Amino acid sequence: MSGTFLGDYELGPVRGIGTVGTIYEATHRLTGVSVAVKRLNDAASEDELIRARFRREMEVMKRLCHPNILRYYDGGNHEGQLYYAMELVRGGTVKDLLELKGRFPWQMVADITKQVASALQHAHNNGVVHRDLKPGNLLLTADGDVKLGDFGVARDLRGTDLTGSGMMVGTHAYMSPEQITADQSLSGKADLYSMGCCVFEMLTGEKPFSGETYAQLFNKHLLADPPRIDSVVSSCPKVLQQMTYQLLAKKPADRPFNARQVQAVMLQLDEAIQAGESRDGAGTGDSRNGAGAVASVGHEMLKKQIQFQMAQAPPRQITWIHLLIMLVAIVAIIAGAIWMQR
Repeated sequence: MSGTFLGDYELGPVRGIGTVGTIYEATHRLTGVSVAVKRLNDAASEDELIRARFRREMEVMKRLCHPNILRYYDGGNHEGQLYYAMELVRGGTVKDLLELKGRFPWQMVADITKQVASALQHAHNNGVVHRDLKPGNLLLTADGDVKLGDFGVARDLRGTDLTGSGMMVGTHAYMSPEQITADQSLSGKADLYSMGCCVFEMLTGEKPFSGETYAQLFNKHLLADPPRIDSVVSSCPKVLQQMTYQLLAKKPADRPFNARQVQAVMLQLDEAIQAGESRDGAGTGDSRNGAGAVASVGHEMLKKQIQFQMAQAPPRQITWIHLLIMLVAIVAIIAGAIWMQR
């Protein structure tokens, strides 16, 4: 779409397609700064509820300003097309890295978890529940920074909920029990459960729960205990395992008090490594790297993996198959919205 403009942005290659929006690499026509632009798809624009949700996404992102959350620049309505510009990240996602390399070293998981917890705490402090935390929404920079993105289904606790009563929102494999039961008192604890699913997958290479049908998967989220982590990763510190299980608690009250508590545990793990504690305590017993051992070791591991991924992965191209999938998804979304309004 070279030569096509949305506001002050010239659109470049398509970088992603969602059910309601398309993301382009773009350039600001005056400054030359590269950004990512998310545009509401034409078919989805015909539904007022979807337009309202897109505007809500923009308002939510405006409110958030944190180094581990994609930065919002500006947005608006260009000839009837809603769009907004945000930070462009080129390192792929945690999902991409899992598909390329399999499970991660626990030090790397600790570093990622620390960054995600910091992002979530900021969002929750500002009245925002993400509701769709998953590896595909954890973007990576070449420097090893994690950026939480895609607030398309986020719940704004300071505004009117645009989700229909009794409607599930989220991605099934990472959905908290209260999301599955469409609990109207949903809080940031739901994001903590989803983070637990992500941490478990990063440590083991497998999702904590799976099923041949949605009913089987939901039943496991609601009732089943997650598999043992140490059966796959014998070197994983107990404190990290225990935190993962606590995040995956069925009842919100049994999960950590908040995301800051999760971040604190990751920092304590760092300190334990420095002190040279044994694995049965909280660390590996190697303090040779000095201060910030876990942060530096885990972060350096992450940087190397991201750079390897960037070198291996060709630029993402959108094919006609992706466009067909997008069209089918848009039709389903609009049909569902019409049905909900009856």
